[in-house]
Amino acid sequence: MTVLKVDFVGIRTNRLDETVALFRDVLGVQVTRETDDSVRFRLADNTILELYGPGDEFHAFFATGPVVTLRVEDFAIARQAMAKAGIEFIGEIQTADGVSWQHFYSPVGTILELIGPVPVSLSVPPAPPTSELAGPE
Repeated sequence: MTVLKVDFVGIRTNRLDETVALFRDVLGVQVTRETDDSVRFRLADNTILELYGPGDEFHAFFATGPVVTLRVEDFAIARQAMAKAGIEFIGEIQTADGVSWQHFYSPVGTILELIGPVPVSLSVPPAPPTSELAGPE
């Protein structure tokens, strides 16, 4: 199993405007998306930094500090190893655009995220029942 890089950092803040100003105005990080309650930046190495204000209810569980996403070479193998080690996952595996991801609790209780290529078991539809493969009689 290989962890390739930190792929994403999500920060929930009660001071969204000031935090945006730090990254955008002081550090010069490029804004790639902005809503009333969140702002997404793209760092020079393509890492995504996303800030969530108090009105963003979808990311309300980002309550333990910055959420760091670890991009892995093989999502299924990494997740299986983590499950065997007793790691507690949050919600279901999510999948879009050829990648799967899932949040989890680190051993110290902070929320982290795992992301990687969609496992074959999630990307290939199941084969039809044998009776449908038999053809006309």
